[in-house]
Amino acid sequence: MNAKPTWPVVLPDTVRDETVPQLTPQVEQPRRPRGLRALRSEVHARLLRARALESLPPERYGFSVDAATWLFLITSVIYRWYFRTQCFGLEHLPHGPVLLVANHGSHALAWDGANIVTACLLDAEPPRLVHGMAEHRLMELPILGRAARRIGAVDGTRPSCISLLNAGATVLAFPEGVRALTRGFRQRYQLGPFGRGFAHVALGTGVPVVPVAVIGAEEEAPLIANPGWLRRLVRTPIAPITPTVVVPLPVRYRIHFGAPLWLHGPPTPDRVARETERVRRALAALIRQGLEARRHVFF
Repeated sequence: MNAKPTWPVVLPDTVRDETVPQLTPQVEQPRRPRGLRALRSEVHARLLRARALESLPPERYGFSVDAATWLFLITSVIYRWYFRTQCFGLEHLPHGPVLLVANHGSHALAWDGANIVTACLLDAEPPRLVHGMAEHRLMELPILGRAARRIGAVDGTRPSCISLLNAGATVLAFPEGVRALTRGFRQRYQLGPFGRGFAHVALGTGVPVVPVAVIGAEEEAPLIANPGWLRRLVRTPIAPITPTVVVPLPVRYRIHFGAPLWLHGPPTPDRVARETERVRRALAALIRQGLEARRHVFF
């Protein structure tokens, strides 16, 4: 973890422990009805703008502008008209590279991650191409893994994460890992233990960490069971059985982007543990505020 940032790291005049970030007012921006052709053109143009923010081509990890345009067209339709996703705090995204740290809750398919990356492409200014840090076994799946690479996801290793951040990219991490996907419905939105890899990376590169609270994922496909025999059959770390199979319920997604956190100090075990817990507390507080502000699961 000796990587140094290749861009100027600008720190605020006073560094504050943003343990409880403040939510921005929940004002939904009106969206004009648009056809699929216009939406495809919008997605393609924003992908080109987002790609240009990175100093190294994301194609080195399997990204493809043409394939991503079609895949993001699908996620954009679901994002805008099925989940009717609301975003709050996108203005908190700092310029330059940033590490997004989010809670994990989608059981059947990774709609929580899809909503985050689509939000940053469609509604952030400038648009961001978010590279998700994916579990290695999931990336090996022939269809899902290939599609994930085409839209910018990579194997969740520290070298790939550092390389992307040093190139000015935006990276998404789920520190709970696949363990979060085994969480029962009664334990929804209760954060599990965090892995510490993201803190190592943030301390080593100097990039800010932005907590992202995803509200809605835990209700989209409630977990009934996660049998071992099915995991072995499909060769995945989780094989959830849900009431809706793979079709999510039309819950309303709400995504809250918190204030940036700068992690400081050498990446010693003690420092990494303290900073990991600081980010976890900030994300837990953001989740609580998001749940308190939600009026209804579906509206």
